[in-house]
Amino acid sequence: MPGKVELLRGVGVFSDLTDHGLEIVARYCRYYRYDTDDIIFHEGSHGEELFIIQKGKVLITKHRGENEVDIARFIEGESFGELELLDEAPRSTTATAEKPTTLLRFPGKNFKFRDLLQHHATVFAPVLHRLLVMIAERIRNTNKLISENAPWVQDLRRQLHTDKLTGLYNRTYLEEDFAELLPLHGEGTALLMVKPDRFKIINDLHGHEVGDRVLRAMAETFRSTVGNEGIVARYRGDEFAVILPGAGFERSRHRAGDIANALRELDVESIAGPGVSPITVSIGIALYPRDGKNNMDLLQSGFERMFLAREGELDRTLITGDRIEVR
Repeated sequence: MPGKVELLRGVGVFSDLTDHGLEIVARYCRYYRYDTDDIIFHEGSHGEELFIIQKGKVLITKHRGENEVDIARFIEGESFGELELLDEAPRSTTATAEKPTTLLRFPGKNFKFRDLLQHHATVFAPVLHRLLVMIAERIRNTNKLISENAPWVQDLRRQLHTDKLTGLYNRTYLEEDFAELLPLHGEGTALLMVKPDRFKIINDLHGHEVGDRVLRAMAETFRSTVGNEGIVARYRGDEFAVILPGAGFERSRHRAGDIANALRELDVESIAGPGVSPITVSIGIALYPRDGKNNMDLLQSGFERMFLAREGELDRTLITGDRIEVR
């Protein structure tokens, strides 16, 4: 009995019970043992019990199409199946013992939770309350997820994070969504900050309308050069950012060269008129997490290197704090 009480004490739905209440709950619990790869319950089966792992490990899986996807793993002291106490619907997952496992099941076979509520109303009322709180929280999270993925919300997010002139992502995307995505992109993710060297001349001589047409042409060049390998954003004015997930040093260096060459070959004269010089760019490259532990630090590092690359000669890429490559 003491072993059962200690296991029950660590389960959220029983956290409001007194020692006496836990002892009563323990009376209706039973231990069950499973060998490696034994099925505890199948997806689609019915059950009205929760399980607490005294020893071992349990894998929870779910079928998605023809594939079986791992959903969660539980280890000693953890519990699963709480919501099934109130739910008579078929189970949505399968539970399998990944090693020899001993589970404490509540209620044990031959007992029903609804019957225990009637016979021990004072003891199980707090348990019922905790279950209802958990269900309410799950509903709130589901509603929030549905709301965030509603078409009109997605459309609003696209508008918020899209540059109207070029159709690329914008600075808001870099400062907000990139913060969440950067750790997922992982170590070695490169941020290239790119700025044309003489763009002000185009605006001054030909006007901002022509300058805007050149920016749109540059955006198309970025798209075709980077493709599905990365993400391109217009940071501000004539400054662009390219995110290359997991690219590392060498691949980001080569991609910077590809971008610079593609922009240099852009037919600017067909847009701005005769005599316009080819577009050359200065590029600063920053790598995560070496040059920045978060999106803002990485942006700052890439931005600083971009301007350092512009000092003196133009048409250069600054890769590290002391390495400049002239194309």
